[in-house]
Amino acid sequence: MTGDTQDEPIQAQRSHTDADQVAGILLQQEADLAGQDEAKILDALRERFADGGHQVDDTVLQEHARRIAGLEPNDFSKK
Repeated sequence: MTGDTQDEPIQAQRSHTDADQVAGILLQQEADLAGQDEAKILDALRERFADGGHQVDDTVLQEHARRIAGLEPNDFSKK
């Protein structure tokens, strides 16, 4: 029967745009790193975006790092 087999990886079946992926990374980093040291956050953002194959201008990453550092820590970011 056609259509009853999985012929590609599960991730390849999803159609997330680059913008969706970038937003997801930022949300996760906000949860993980809110209120922490800006330099640490910047390093983490650079690594996560590089791992995901996303090229983001360093000025933009610095702005996000500054914003995330200014957020109130939560249960995830206190660990």
